[in-house]
Amino acid sequence: MNKKNIKSSSKPFLAGVTIMMTVLCAAGIWVKQTQKQAQTDHNQLAQKLETETNQLRKKINEASSQYLVEANRINAEQHNPLDPEILIQQLYKLKDLPNNKARTPHAFYCLQGLLLNGTNSLPALKDLLIDGYDFNLDVRPLYSSRTLRQEIASLLVAMGNRPAADLLSQLLPVAQTVEELTNLCKALLNVSDGYRPYCISAARDMYNHLTDLEQASSDQQDIKKIYNLLFTVLCDEEFAIELLEKREWLQEKGKLDSTLLGEVKNALPSETFMDYCYEGYLHQKENHRKTDYILLTTAKENIATPKATEMLLATLKDSSPLERYSSVMGLSLDPNFGATLLVGSAPLTVQQTSSTEDLNLIQKVNDRLHFLNMLEAQFPDDEKMTRIVGLVRSNLQHTASTDPNKGTWGMDEESISFFQDLANEAINKTINQFVENASKRIDEKNNKQKTEK
Repeated sequence: MNKKNIKSSSKPFLAGVTIMMTVLCAAGIWVKQTQKQAQTDHNQLAQKLETETNQLRKKINEASSQYLVEANRINAEQHNPLDPEILIQQLYKLKDLPNNKARTPHAFYCLQGLLLNGTNSLPALKDLLIDGYDFNLDVRPLYSSRTLRQEIASLLVAMGNRPAADLLSQLLPVAQTVEELTNLCKALLNVSDGYRPYCISAARDMYNHLTDLEQASSDQQDIKKIYNLLFTVLCDEEFAIELLEKREWLQEKGKLDSTLLGEVKNALPSETFMDYCYEGYLHQKENHRKTDYILLTTAKENIATPKATEMLLATLKDSSPLERYSSVMGLSLDPNFGATLLVGSAPLTVQQTSSTEDLNLIQKVNDRLHFLNMLEAQFPDDEKMTRIVGLVRSNLQHTASTDPNKGTWGMDEESISFFQDLANEAINKTINQFVENASKRIDEKNNKQKTEK
């Protein structure tokens, strides 16, 4: 009985022990899992902290590097403000200034520094030019508008050496205006004639651009300037003949492209140009048009050739007497001789303007004397013409004389009186023509007013 009671009383105790052991085991497991989770969280936080620390250190290092770079730049500018690279950098910064007036003084400071550096500036300048960087400069009212690019070109010209010229030549294909291209070509030719082919190529390209169909509205002043560059500055004889052979200068109704002819003349030998002038003369003759002045000037320079003689004699024949007399007096080699008709009085003596050292002078005189003989034969009944021819002949013979004691050529009183009468006749004719034209315009205006009423 007692054993039964003891056994019955031990059951609750064993159950409590079991429960307690279960609780303890569960608590142990929870504690262990909690510790493991806490360790994992700790490791994650430590890794995150390490990552953020590394990123912060990287940013600090970058900031320190940038600070050192800027400090070195400022230090370099303080110690070497004329370094070409620094000056070019400052030129780039100038575009951020509010206006041209603010940029200009800084720009010229930089340009002067680059000039002082001489050829050491060329690499930096080349990079700036290739980049196409440019802005306007305010140099008014002393000069017309200028750009940074133009001033850099002037700087290279001022250097005046071969390395600077080589860099300058690289601007030829990208010249923006005819004026810029002309200045570049002149500067390069002053350094060496070896740049001429490159200048000619660039000038032809600009001519083709200006005369392109899409550029039909090109300013005629630009066309005239490119002609001057090609034929007066560069003396491009090949291209001159190419343009003349196209015959585009022979225009409708007997007109001529006098702009082209006036410049082409400077690039061609006189005899070659004379052939084209004769063609122009025939073109105007067929269209009953007065011969252009440039054709007559060229004919006078080639007065000994049959074509020139034909042109001059035909023109004189179709001219009025006063025009004819003035033209004949223009055959004198003294530029003041022909002005007698216009001034109204003749000087007692005419100063020599031709040098006796000119080897072609005697030939020129003989050619003109021969023409005067033919002219006198063509107008045998014109007493005034005969007298003028005689005076011009006398002046030419005096010009060609090699006598060191020949003195100055002069006219007698009778000749002076003759020229004065001729000048008065010309003046009266001009006045009468003016009055006649004025009266005609007044009558036309009055008739128009009457019609309107």
